[in-house]
Amino acid sequence: MDEVARTGDSLVITKNGKPVAVLSPYAKKRASLPALHRGSVEVLGDIVSPIDEPWEADS
Repeated sequence: MDEVARTGDSLVITKNGKPVAVLSPYAKKRASLPALHRGSVEVLGDIVSPIDEPWEADS
């Protein structure tokens, strides 16, 4: 376990020469994209109401 933690490499555990499990280093879950930007995004104005100008989207 110490080697896996130190090197970051996974280790295959065998029984009678056959692989039965993989020991891998623990990895913390990464924060979601919205969570990474929490507090750094600012909404300016009304983003819900329709706009006054008609527009067409390119397809």
